[in-house]
Amino acid sequence: MKTATRHFDTKFLGRSISIIPEIYNAGTVRLVLLALAFILAVMIFAGCGSSETGSDQTYEQNLVQLNEYTGQQLENWDLKSKKRFEEVLTGEPAAFTGAKIWTGTGDIISNAALIVQDGRILDLFSLDIRSLPDGIQTYDLSGMYMIPGLINAHGHVGMADGLQTGSQIHSEDNVRKQLALYARYGITTVVSLGDEPPHAFQVREQHDPRQPGMARLYMSGPVLSPDSPEQAYRDVETLKEKRPDWVKIRVDDQLGRRTAMPPDIFGAVIDASHQHDLPVASHMVALDISKELLRKGTNLLAHSIRDEPVDDELVALMMDRDICITPTLTREVSVYIYAERPDFFDDPFFLEYADHAVLEMLQQPDIQKRYTGEAADFYRKALPLAMENMLKLHNSGIRVAMGTDSGPPARFQGYFEHMEMEMMHDAGMSPADVLTSATRNAAECMDIGDNLGTLEPGKWADFILLEDDPLQDIRNLRSLQKIYIAGAKMDR
Repeated sequence: MKTATRHFDTKFLGRSISIIPEIYNAGTVRLVLLALAFILAVMIFAGCGSSETGSDQTYEQNLVQLNEYTGQQLENWDLKSKKRFEEVLTGEPAAFTGAKIWTGTGDIISNAALIVQDGRILDLFSLDIRSLPDGIQTYDLSGMYMIPGLINAHGHVGMADGLQTGSQIHSEDNVRKQLALYARYGITTVVSLGDEPPHAFQVREQHDPRQPGMARLYMSGPVLSPDSPEQAYRDVETLKEKRPDWVKIRVDDQLGRRTAMPPDIFGAVIDASHQHDLPVASHMVALDISKELLRKGTNLLAHSIRDEPVDDELVALMMDRDICITPTLTREVSVYIYAERPDFFDDPFFLEYADHAVLEMLQQPDIQKRYTGEAADFYRKALPLAMENMLKLHNSGIRVAMGTDSGPPARFQGYFEHMEMEMMHDAGMSPADVLTSATRNAAECMDIGDNLGTLEPGKWADFILLEDDPLQDIRNLRSLQKIYIAGAKMDR
């Protein structure tokens, strides 16, 4: 395994040896030898010859140099990068070296050095162009591929535990467990769009962005379903006290089983949310409802359109305000796939973190029967159209943000994100486009792009390391080796 080392200046040892001729004479040989032995013992005890720290004097000198280096890098940043830092840099920088980096901006850097300080990216360059500053701690990543941490723009946390739902399973521990599970699959940020328990807000409030120890969490809170425009304004007013990152609504007749929220009410939710600078994510199925949501000002279409082919009018409405879509293709899969034993129940990448008790339950006949019927048939047939519509929007210049709707029962967090990206590729997106969707697009579409989504100075150092190149095959994301959030290594 790769180990951390620290470069240090060996001139201090040379200066110690150079004084020998000045003090050498026949009467003091024994004293000098004893003194040198004592000095060497102190140096060894203090780690002066160690590759980890260096001497106190050299370390202090190198620290000054590193501080100067940090200052120089900050001076080189543009104003937008500087604004990303809300705190004063206090820690020491570290360098992750030797990997081939896809930054998420379109750049690829070979033999790269990513400099991290206090969880933020300080600098990024190729070692073929310039050298590391003296005294910096290094982590050798030679032979690996580095990409930004993956972002799920539409997930859910804390609302289920296995196949169970309800208040009896709501807890902070459950939220943390699920955020850790996302992270183990390289999903370093999750935007949870709806019906999180209050415990999720508590976890978010306790979160230290420099030491998260799990996937970062953004959230909307309860899905709003007011019965009048007046109630819509009151509901948003109540919700804003929780400081949500988004507001979520559902506009869907559930295949004729209920009446969809009418335009005057969802329009009021959108207007009230915008009055408080809160963006709105809209659950929808139908093309005509999607257009009306866009006219009323929704900020995100939270699913692919599944009833009709998308048309030029929809594209124009989305382009007009640069509205994104999260396709959630795996959401459709989850509605019908468990009617029989799915093939991925034999996938080692899935089984590594799967709860085998849940898998056994999903193979019981009475449970399998739940995944048959009208809804299962509709979404199975709708899935190819959803994939075609996603690709048409992508090809028309609409930004697609990778999102899965994972988190409810049997929508497996972490694994479903990889399944989603593979389905996006199967639909016709290139590996680079899929990666962009799961990094830069997801961050920018969800209003967190100032800090996340690409590897650039000033942003959080959230990245994953792969054995194989994902630009060659999106399934190479399965070669995941290491996960870093704010520059700190996570357990895989």
